[in-house]
Amino acid sequence: MTDHAAIAASAAAHLRDLAQATTDPRDAYGSPAEIASVTESLRDLARHLEDALDHLARHIDRRGDWATTDGGQPGRYPRAASDRIRSANAEARNMVRALDRSVEALNHLRPAP
Repeated sequence: MTDHAAIAASAAAHLRDLAQATTDPRDAYGSPAEIASVTESLRDLARHLEDALDHLARHIDRRGDWATTDGGQPGRYPRAASDRIRSANAEARNMVRALDRSVEALNHLRPAP
């Protein structure tokens, strides 16, 4: 057994903490540099999410030992799961691109005097 589920749960908890810590726009970020840094980190996170989703879909496709809860043939369920994960992977790829553009735009800003 691996600890992949625990690692994913920990990552989700960290993101939840970030979201909760930045709820109030008056004190969420200290500077434009901090905003740019967080945006860059979220872009990196999206890249890693894209990779993890790709690996997950490939592992689902490779497994041959699936069983269903009703005792029937698993057939369509792994394919359906893999297809949906690949769709999420494409969305993560788009997220990376959008965050790349955000980082580029933020690099043109600096604190007002």
